[in-house]
This record gives sequence, structure tokens and C-alpha cells, in this order.
Amino acid sequence: MSTEHFRITYDGPALDTHEMDVRDLAPALLSLADACDAASQALFGPKSKMVVNVKASFKTGSFGVDLTLASCVLQSTINWFAGKDGQGLANATAVLLGLGAFGGGVIAALKWLRGRKIHRIDIHGNKRILITEDEDQLEIEEYTLILLQHREFREKLEKALDPLNCDGIETIALGRDDSVDVTVSKKERGYFVTPPATDEILFSEERTQAFSIANLAFQDGNKWRLYDGQATVFVSIEDTDFLLRVNTDKESFAKSDVLICRVRVTQWQTDAGVKTDYAVLKVLEHKTHATQLKLPTV
Repeated sequence: MSTEHFRITYDGPALDTHEMDVRDLAPALLSLADACDAASQALFGPKSKMVVNVKASFKTGSFGVDLTLASCVLQSTINWFAGKDGQGLANATAVLLGLGAFGGGVIAALKWLRGRKIHRIDIHGNKRILITEDEDQLEIEEYTLILLQHREFREKLEKALDPLNCDGIETIALGRDDSVDVTVSKKERGYFVTPPATDEILFSEERTQAFSIANLAFQDGNKWRLYDGQATVFVSIEDTDFLLRVNTDKESFAKSDVLICRVRVTQWQTDAGVKTDYAVLKVLEHKTHATQLKLPTV
């Protein structure tokens, strides 16, 4: 088991008595522990586990907490933490370096970005070059980029800084013992807000598919409810010629009618899971429900 000691210190006029509301402190420490755990899994795999323990005594200063980060899984570290002698850093140390508790890492990168968007990323060996839209550049380690892109880690780190939202708490500092290696001020709090999730297209394909009509929507922009033989789905109709025929009463519908359509099916990855969109590009055929028996021709 690898362990590493570090300290988090809160400072500001509200802490002149070296006291802090436990309702502000406890959620922040829990989020810090979750951020370390998420970082460990991002860097070393899902079986890696980190535990943050509070040491016996609280330090004053304005209000400091001594913590120990322990890796609960014995395993070799990823090679980007290996030194020239081939000995990798302990997992706990690696996580704190990635976090930026001793300077550098994600905290330094987000402070440098100041909310700016990353325009592109260049690769130079194990180094990554962040380039903003105004061509400003920062060289970071590969593991820092991994954590910058890890949503759960970013969300937990953001919550760990929530005490800065409280009146009278102006800075949060991290470091070893009495040293201060990195600080985050109240005015820098916004740099650590996790960007909103963007839906990612998993795949998009066009195919021919038959639907029976469950419910029609004649109002522009509304989706039709169609049945594909297994489930009822909401479908947008993009065939303007077909919609014109519907609006001019040149198409009539009855129960059990079937539409043979050229359909675009798109699946998205969202925060809520996989979402599927259906769009009818062209109605190839409208099969009306048969009212007469088909007889063989003579």
C-alpha cells in the first residue's frame, strides 16, 4: 500500500478563530476524496482505489486539515510515472501530482486556461501541448490531460472547492506540511466549473423501414408516433413533398396503414444514457389497409 501525506488549508476572515462550519468542510473533504479516487481509476484502471484519511490533529492556519492518501490496491504504476531508474512513483503520489496538490497538474492547467477553450492539443512524446484559440500554449504531462478530460474527476474537484462560495473564505491551499504548493482563490473559482456535457453521436445510418401509424401530428415541428413492429417511436418527418400532400388532403390515413420509408437513425451518448432519433427522409410508399380480398386473376 502506497501512502502520501498532504494538507489542505482554508483561509479568509471567516476563519480568524480557526473554526469552520462542519457543513461546509465535510462535503468538501468528501468530494476531495472522491476526486482522488476518480483520478486513481482514470490513471490506473477501475480496480484501483484511493482512501483519504484525516490525521489525528487539525492544524491552525487559518484552518488546516492534515490528510493521508492511501492506495488500497497493490499494482505497478503506468509507465508515464516511471523515472530514469525505471522505478515508478507510488500510486498515491501520482494521483496528487495529477491533481496538482504539489503544484502543476490539473489545478495549474485550469488556472492557466482561465475558462478559455482548448483549440487543439499537440503531442510531443509523453508531453501534451494545450493550445488555446488565441495561440497561447502550455506544456503538460499526459496524465494531466487524462484527468482534464475525465468528467467524474472534474465534477468532484469542482465540489471540493465549494467552500470558496462561502462568505469569508477567500483561498484554499494545498501542499505538504507547512509548505503551500498551490492555491485557488475565490476569484479563480469559476475556472474549475465542469463544462456541460455535449451529446456525442455513436452512429448514424440510413435504412428502409416499415412503420404503422400510432398517432399523427399535423402541427409543424411535432413528431409522429409510429410503430416499427417492436416498439412505438417518435419520428420527425423531413419529407416535404409528403407533408405537402398531407396538408393538402392528398393523403388520407386509416387504421393499420403502413408507411414504407427511407429513415435516418441516429444514436447519441448523453448523460442520461443512449438516445435514439428517427427521421423519415422519404416516404417511399403509403400502403392503405386492404378492404377487399385479393383473388387470383383469370
